[in-house]
Amino acid sequence: MAIQLNDRDHLIFKLIDEHEVLLEKHISWFIAGEEKPVLIRDRLRKLFYLDYLLCHRHGSKLPWWTTPTKPLVYMLSPMTRGLSGFEDNQEELLSNEFQRHHLEVANLRMLYLVAQKDQQICDFTWKTMKAERITETGLDAKAVFNCGGSATKVGLVNNLLSGCAQDKLATLTSALGSENIDSILLISRDDQDRSALQKSIIDYGGDLATRAFFATHQELYRDGIVGTRWQLANGQSADLFKPGQVTFMPGFGDNQIAV
Repeated sequence: MAIQLNDRDHLIFKLIDEHEVLLEKHISWFIAGEEKPVLIRDRLRKLFYLDYLLCHRHGSKLPWWTTPTKPLVYMLSPMTRGLSGFEDNQEELLSNEFQRHHLEVANLRMLYLVAQKDQQICDFTWKTMKAERITETGLDAKAVFNCGGSATKVGLVNNLLSGCAQDKLATLTSALGSENIDSILLISRDDQDRSALQKSIIDYGGDLATRAFFATHQELYRDGIVGTRWQLANGQSADLFKPGQVTFMPGFGDNQIAV
């Protein structure tokens, strides 16, 4: 059974190529723009049955996935990569850790779209970094948005491990200038990882220590991109979305959550 591919199908292919792997919920949000996310399950299933997409259940339990059934992960088939002129997919595409990392980055993009839909931010744009650009910049993505009348440009780094090499921190420091971003947001998987990363960056010092903001995935999923009380490298809380300034708040530790 053949189908006529439409513009939305090609947009789906482009989004999956950009992110490597995506869940149905991600795709629904990404193609909706500022409108309500649309139901696309039937279309994704049809594209899978006709070999345009690959689909399988993620191999392990994702801590942020709330249903008992493991999520269905969508990838591009070799046929679609050839049809659309995309490069061959990476060998580790079926790796659980590879998928988890890329799905977490997609989650961050979706949270920005939720904030825009809720009119907390506007004029949001996003760019996912591909492998070569990740090596060059240390960033997984860049986001630009307007909050309170002020345009903000940030780089995002997902799950940067503590004790990372000095050259990695030097790359992130350079990215502040080369990528023309105001700050770097570092998202960790739990409080312990965040605290260790904060110490590593404080020890490294320089611009990175003053322009890096930290949060965990749990906090972001609970409170949203804007509602989360981001932390500075020294552990103080900061109002990242207050135009033109960072507001320090006392009580370091009172926004910790159990994991």
